Amino acid sequence: MALKLDMSKGYDHIKWNFLIELLQSMGFSQKWQNLIFNCISTVSFSVLLNGSPCQKFHPQRGLHQGDPLSPYLFILCAEVFSGLLNKAQAEKGLHGIQIARGAPKINHLFFVDDSLIFCRDSFQDSQTIQEILNTSQSASGQLFNLDKSEISFSRNVLDDRKILFQGWMQIKAVECRSKYLGLPAFVGRSKKQVFNFVQDRVWKKLKGWKEKFLSTTRREVLIKSVVQAILTYVMSSFLLPMGLCEHIESMIGEFWWGSKQGERKIHLIK
Repeated sequence: MALKLDMSKGYDHIKWNFLIELLQSMGFSQKWQNLIFNCISTVSFSVLLNGSPCQKFHPQRGLHQGDPLSPYLFILCAEVFSGLLNKAQAEKGLHGIQIARGAPKINHLFFVDDSLIFCRDSFQDSQTIQEILNTSQSASGQLFNLDKSEISFSRNVLDDRKILFQGWMQIKAVECRSKYLGLPAFVGRSKKQVFNFVQDRVWKKLKGWKEKFLSTTRREVLIKSVVQAILTYVMSSFLLPMGLCEHIESMIGEFWWGSKQGERKIHLIK
């Protein structure tokens, strides 16, 4: 079972005393601690009104999310959350997943402000996660946005267990075929059905271009910069089926040689 938590709700609510203790525990020198603290405590903003800047004001809730220093502070606080999850797994309070026999167990993955937690559908795991969330929120000041968080269950989880665990966590459940960052979160046996969206995206791009108005050079630029970019992003994480690749290559070939619906030109070379 996978639990996706969104931490964007409290991105800029980091407590200063927590940050100072965190920097000290990580070995930052006093010079760096003072520099970071000064950047946080002396920040000011000015709003443009009709093209003219208004009077500056000092925020009362820490750095703004767009501040260059804010992502680095967020990563430091995420290390604490990661340490709590690893400690819970070492104490057998949380159970991760194994990709293969003999492989290490994984209980979480972080990407930007999303936290993917892997656990069992048991009351012990749900209670452990809730305790970790409460500890992390109270210590750092960062809040988890449960409205944007999701739970995904594996196929062997019974419906009764899904409803029960969802009630424990108070987080909405989503289907296993949901996407994350434009890619499928789960891939079953039928890869062709899962990756049909790649073929559809390529077809929409090629269909919208009028090849009779484009020169050979422009067609080449469009294919390399747009169509192949779509495939590169997906293939950086997954191996596409050979049948799907051949079909996409056929569509690209028809666009390159200028074939139209009901009229097919000779493809001089593959």
